[in-house]
Amino acid sequence: MRSVVGFWVVFALLVSFSIIARSAVLISEAIHVFLDALIVSLSLYFLRIVNKFNSYYTYGLHRLEVISSLLNLSVIILGSIVGVLISTVYLIFGIKDNPIYVILASLISVIILSFSQEHEENSVKRSINIHVISDVLNYILGALAGFLIILTGYYQLDPIFSFIILGIMIAYNFRYFHTYLDIIMEKSPIDTKRIEEDLKTVFPKVHHIHVWIICDHYKVATLHIEEDPNTTLKELDNKREVAQKILSEKYGINHVTVQFESKRID
Repeated sequence: MRSVVGFWVVFALLVSFSIIARSAVLISEAIHVFLDALIVSLSLYFLRIVNKFNSYYTYGLHRLEVISSLLNLSVIILGSIVGVLISTVYLIFGIKDNPIYVILASLISVIILSFSQEHEENSVKRSINIHVISDVLNYILGALAGFLIILTGYYQLDPIFSFIILGIMIAYNFRYFHTYLDIIMEKSPIDTKRIEEDLKTVFPKVHHIHVWIICDHYKVATLHIEEDPNTTLKELDNKREVAQKILSEKYGINHVTVQFESKRID
């Protein structure tokens, strides 16, 4: 909850200072923190709702991290388009900012967000802390822009740094787009033919191998193994452990379900 309050306080601060300072950098930072505040608020709301139905979410809440990231990327692209248009207007018309306010607003934002990190360990709150860190870095860039304007008197640095901040924001988030899209589409992170070849050295009749990702750090696999119907339960259990060891140690698969089958007809 502290992160939600921190993001919205920083948003109000940056909007106020961007009006006073007439700064494209602060406008870009305000757009960024507004989008983060919106995403963080929705993520924590969904987390609270989903926790009421834990018995239905047998793989946990890991997919919330993916959904949050895709939603975040979508609104960041929209916000960046607005930011680029505003910065272009500043650059074309040579609008001058007040660098003192830019420095002051950026540094205050750094302090507020630095105390807004979530300390509980789960995938959603780790994602929130990543937002906090990326925002803090953007505000440090904003403060740097203010210092450089004071030193050089070159006011065009304000919209130029705004472009830089928006570019970093898009590049940082867009690099994960294909990863999260693959997760939503349940694409296997590993060539299942390779897995089948490895397992066939131990289980010649392994088949129906399926691998997918719940989130970028949780991999799941299911597979069928045809066995002699006279094999004991203890022997099957030992073979299952061998399969799990191969998949865990070589491919980093966290959760494995093995189904044993017999073709014998009584």
